[in-house]
Amino acid sequence: MKKVVSLLLAGVMVLSLTACGGKKETTAVTTAPAESKTETEAEPQSESSGGENTGASQIVYGVTSTIAGDMGLNQWSSVGGDKPILFLINAYSPTCYDQDALWLWDETVVESHDARTNDDGTLTYTIQLKDDLYFSDGSKITAKNYVAYPLLFSSPAAVAVSAYGTAGKEYVGHQEYKNGENSVFAGLHLVDDRTFSITVAKDYNPYYYGLALLNIFPMAYEQWLPDGNWDIADDGDGCYFKGDVEFDGANCGEAITAGRYLYEGRICSGPYYLESLDTGAGEATLKVNEHYNGNFEGQKADIETIIVKAVNSATMLDALKTGSVDLIDGIGEGDIINACLDLADTGEYGADCYKYSGYMKLFYQCDWGPTQYEPVRKAVAYLTNREEMCQEATLGYGNVTNGQYSFAQWMAQDMEEELSTELEAYAYNPEKAVEILKEDGWIYNADGSDYTDGSGELRYKKVSKEETAYMNGCVEVNGEWYMPLVLEYLGHAEGDGIETVLDELLTIYLCENENTSKAGMKFNRTVMADSELLSYLNRRGANGEEKYTQPSYNVISLASGLGAAKFDKTYSWTFDENLLANNKNRYFNHTLDDLSMDMIYGVEAGDDDTFKDIWFRYQKEFNKTLPEVPLFNWTYCAVYNGKLNGFQETNIWSFQYAILYASVK
Repeated sequence: MKKVVSLLLAGVMVLSLTACGGKKETTAVTTAPAESKTETEAEPQSESSGGENTGASQIVYGVTSTIAGDMGLNQWSSVGGDKPILFLINAYSPTCYDQDALWLWDETVVESHDARTNDDGTLTYTIQLKDDLYFSDGSKITAKNYVAYPLLFSSPAAVAVSAYGTAGKEYVGHQEYKNGENSVFAGLHLVDDRTFSITVAKDYNPYYYGLALLNIFPMAYEQWLPDGNWDIADDGDGCYFKGDVEFDGANCGEAITAGRYLYEGRICSGPYYLESLDTGAGEATLKVNEHYNGNFEGQKADIETIIVKAVNSATMLDALKTGSVDLIDGIGEGDIINACLDLADTGEYGADCYKYSGYMKLFYQCDWGPTQYEPVRKAVAYLTNREEMCQEATLGYGNVTNGQYSFAQWMAQDMEEELSTELEAYAYNPEKAVEILKEDGWIYNADGSDYTDGSGELRYKKVSKEETAYMNGCVEVNGEWYMPLVLEYLGHAEGDGIETVLDELLTIYLCENENTSKAGMKFNRTVMADSELLSYLNRRGANGEEKYTQPSYNVISLASGLGAAKFDKTYSWTFDENLLANNKNRYFNHTLDDLSMDMIYGVEAGDDDTFKDIWFRYQKEFNKTLPEVPLFNWTYCAVYNGKLNGFQETNIWSFQYAILYASVK
């Protein structure tokens, strides 16, 4: 039976709820519903206006990640500082999840809905919208604004300016539309101004996270397109953009890119609208959207202004104490969590602590250099003292993991014993690392002579010419090629919270550790800001810069979310060239690919036992082949000024959701 994931993770949470001293009781603050407009246009909202019952309240929310200012709804590379902004200014999806991670229809948005399985096995959802939905500028939200989401982001025009092109990938006709083989998106249809339909491909019928397929936001699509008369049409074969110029990359690519970075006058659908954003200052100002009708429970924002501000992790608690910020979350370092709890004990602050649904990892690119070989990936795991690193980083608030899971997930809680007994632990063992490297052929010096164990020199392996692609330092000796055991390592620049701590520990425990050099392995370490790091990881720049497309780094230290309400790794190991952007590891493993698909596709929503069984087989394959080295799970803490009332953050209910229920005393 699926467990409700909450702050109390029995048997797993190192930190109990009672340890979070000063924690307030959760109180839902509900504002009175605004009077509905009956005209097509609602009254526009001025920049200084606020929602009803808000007063002049304001909070400053501190984030330790970069605010890059990309409002592209995660359809391009995105960094952590942008995400709370994105999900406060975009809302009104037909489906959403609640505080217990259960997917449901949002009755604030949807008047009625229907699902019909077709003769060909596809599934058509027909959705009628409420008649009182408006954007922040007072313009009416219609069915066209919803189909615009997959229609724009999966278009050849968006792909031409480096969009992933995966929006609506589950819908009929996606691939043909994305590739330009069809000028219409066959799975999208307009019925009337308030009604549209989405036809899901038969592979997604059934689908374990069924309603999640409809998690799309309405878009004011004109602000993403060149000036002109733009419309969305449906002549019976599917939806398409119609304008004064051809909808393609040449005509529309520049406008689509501009739409990502439009701040002033941006039209928003969420509980807040974006008043201003300054990437240089690392600050965004959000104002309450008076036209927002509330979330699935009708909950509206009570706080008039939210300022999202980048803060330095080293001084963030000082900023909290001096009042320059009111709330900070995503705190994962054990010593800072302790300091947060000390603050909460004074009664002047609140603190919420929860096991995060994510894990620290060493990310591998597996199609070039030494990390293309499984024994090398395993040798790195044996050379990494994960237990000591976990303890030093989290001070007991974390735990080592041996697969792609977190004990915040109900599956891991249910199968804790199996995970601990049936997965390889890769306990710290430098001798084992040397043993498997030798078995894999890393037994040569640069001149082709036999390697002497313990010499501290670099190991080399005899490889084919093709295997040396993109790899520096390979040498040719008597017509044979030898590859050095050198890994290009990419870490985080200062100011990125626990990821910076992780990078510092990996430098000590792995990159510059004596046992690593004794094993004949070397790491070339580079650090950079999150936004650029993600471009190298994705092998695609946010704006199509060519330098990021070539393999450059074998190993990247990373914190990775695993989905609080949806663990879906489909296409993460795909062989499909059209979807290769999803396979960031460039690891081509048929077993992982099949299991990642099977645990989601063909499994009915609510069939938790089948899902869990396939999920565990997936974890075993991941553990056996190590496309990434899992390091540890950790606890997150949110700490906030005592003036904030009714706020409670959890693993599932992150800041952008919890803040709607909060008010300022």
